Amino acid sequence: MGQQTEIKRTSCQFCHMYCGVLVHVTEGRIVKIEGNPEHPISRGFTCERNRLAINWLYHPDQLMHPLKRVGERGEGKWQRVTWDQALDDIASKLKGIREKYGPEALGAFEGTVRGNDYWHRARFFSLFGSPQNVFHPGVICDCNKMVISRAVTGDILSISADMERANCIVCGGNNFAESSRRNWITITRQKRERGLKLIVIDPRRTKTTEAADIWLQLRPGTDGALAMGWLNVIINEGLYDKDFVERWTVGFDKLVERVQEYPPQRVAEITGLRPDDITRSARMYATIKPACMPIAVSTDQIGLNGTTVEQARVILRAITGNIDILGGELLMRPGEKINGGAFITGSQLGLLEKLSPEQRRKQLGSDVCRLMSLRGYEVSAGPIEKVYGAPAPYEVQIAASSPMLWRTILSGKPYPIKALFCWNSNPMQWGANLKLVHEALKSPNLDLLVVQEFWMTPTAQLADYVFPAASWMERVLCSNFIDFGSILYGGERAIPPLGERKDVYEFWRALALKMGQEEYWSWKTLEEVSEYRLRPMGLTFKELVEQMVFFPPSMLDFKEKDGRLVKHVYEETGFPTPSGKVELYSSALEKLGYDPLPFYEEPPESPVRTPEVAKDYPLILNTGGRFMPMYHSDWRQWGIGTREKHPDPLMDIHPETARELGISDGDWAYIETRRGRIKQKARLNPGILRNVVNAEHGWWFPKQPAKEPSLGGVWESNANVITLDEIDSCDQLTGGWPTRALLCKVYRA
Repeated sequence: MGQQTEIKRTSCQFCHMYCGVLVHVTEGRIVKIEGNPEHPISRGFTCERNRLAINWLYHPDQLMHPLKRVGERGEGKWQRVTWDQALDDIASKLKGIREKYGPEALGAFEGTVRGNDYWHRARFFSLFGSPQNVFHPGVICDCNKMVISRAVTGDILSISADMERANCIVCGGNNFAESSRRNWITITRQKRERGLKLIVIDPRRTKTTEAADIWLQLRPGTDGALAMGWLNVIINEGLYDKDFVERWTVGFDKLVERVQEYPPQRVAEITGLRPDDITRSARMYATIKPACMPIAVSTDQIGLNGTTVEQARVILRAITGNIDILGGELLMRPGEKINGGAFITGSQLGLLEKLSPEQRRKQLGSDVCRLMSLRGYEVSAGPIEKVYGAPAPYEVQIAASSPMLWRTILSGKPYPIKALFCWNSNPMQWGANLKLVHEALKSPNLDLLVVQEFWMTPTAQLADYVFPAASWMERVLCSNFIDFGSILYGGERAIPPLGERKDVYEFWRALALKMGQEEYWSWKTLEEVSEYRLRPMGLTFKELVEQMVFFPPSMLDFKEKDGRLVKHVYEETGFPTPSGKVELYSSALEKLGYDPLPFYEEPPESPVRTPEVAKDYPLILNTGGRFMPMYHSDWRQWGIGTREKHPDPLMDIHPETARELGISDGDWAYIETRRGRIKQKARLNPGILRNVVNAEHGWWFPKQPAKEPSLGGVWESNANVITLDEIDSCDQLTGGWPTRALLCKVYRA
């Protein structure tokens, strides 16, 4: 008899797109992965990463067993231990830390959404007493958008762009051709078949800008001025949706007054654009409906008032009538009734109610970046819970301040941080001002650093204990995308975990049992939790897997007439804000002591704000742009097929600028800021502004020595060696640090 092959249905979770796949398994080994043509969202699409998934999974460098450090941190000396041994040691240390320093001394690092939920960490922390001291790069990667959208509308708009049916799409710094191939295919098809209009905002020429009807090549970091200029044009020319503004918004009169400060001529002087292009693009967005603005991280990463850029964009969506329309920004509400019952959300499972008010107030940074803290959550939670029928989302929509963390570890103020858990995260890559990150993680003030990972990353090399993590192919999927919406994804486990790998739920549950939390962790596996979460819907996990995706009624019950919605979600419930309307003048921001209206502020380091710095560092530096086939700091190993396609870190620079500096295409060049220098290979791009360079992020070199001082070559080309994280440079609302619009100089290596 021949070998039998099983086909498992799940979603690829190498990024946040969750493309449906069919995983072929023969005798317990994955032999093929292909796109699922029946998946209602991805329809058979897969990208390069998914096509290389088998190489990734069976790579010999994947972690398989728990390890305990036996030398100094970073010395590279490890001892293999059992899960029980390691967890016993960790639990003993945690109990001692809590007794001596209080539960607020515990924190966690988290990273990019890759199929894991986050509620199990929230549950453990709530029961332990930590004030959700969670540190993650989400504050510079979309999560800040969630909280500002909530402060204006009560809903989350930024993940719900209906690009399939849009007649106009605004790409605010995103290069979909690299960052999201599935969306790129949608855009190119819609342009070809329906004449879709595309507006792209980007200082660098990319495949996406080449497809644009209008390309706005602005000075990095000035997106907020452009958004305010659009509001000026749209309001003063009467291009807004008057009925929606009158019936469903508050504060329009105050907004009208504010936008008068941003006429196109002034915005042109700030951005470097032409006034006519500002006016023409504003008119295109306002008059070609429906229109949407898909998420982009570029403005999240400019510090100071980066989140305020998104505030202006939420307002643009609202006053043009592009909220909850086909082709605009759809409303998808966590906790919404699905098939006669409610899916149990992550926020319900996180047990935040177990955390006392006194402990909540201790969250690190909640007195500074107040909007994204528990303090900000409590300001807006009431109306949201009333409308949603479930707790307001908070799994990653709250965060403690990472730039404050490093300083707190070293100083012990305002209180000691003594233990950190790190999963799905590599702060020795994403942490800005990396020398300070390294100093903090190596500090004797930090008693315990625990990492759960796939690889021995630079961060894992500094840990006291390292645990092997199960990938999406080795665990089940049952998620509403960490409460970002009501779309519900299901997928089965393709193979049992390799070696001694465990999914992150099993990790937190095992530790919780050691800490005496048994009564709150009765489900032994993710399968059991999934059945529990689905039960109120009258749905089994098997049925969810068979259907792959469940949509909320607000998406299923659309009543269309002439391509428009007859019925809107908000007409039945109102918006989940104190006023029940879109608050153009935000009462939530006002209660937190912020300006309730959007405004523009110069980046913290720029030719305008810091001209004295620009004398020595005359070029503007952008980092953080996506590039295939890599995803953040993952996929750097040789032997998968990704490094072979993209072997070196690349810096885009204008040919004339390069010529003046004696740099040719393919030369290694140093990029230096006041924080240090790195080197990347020059790639000449005649479509980038002459005074701008773009450096790739996330680079390390696993073939180099893993131990100190190399840490896998983390110091050579990692853009965050040279980025900025001073507290007064960070986003005032959310604590995000600037990785773009910085000042640098470049010279041949």
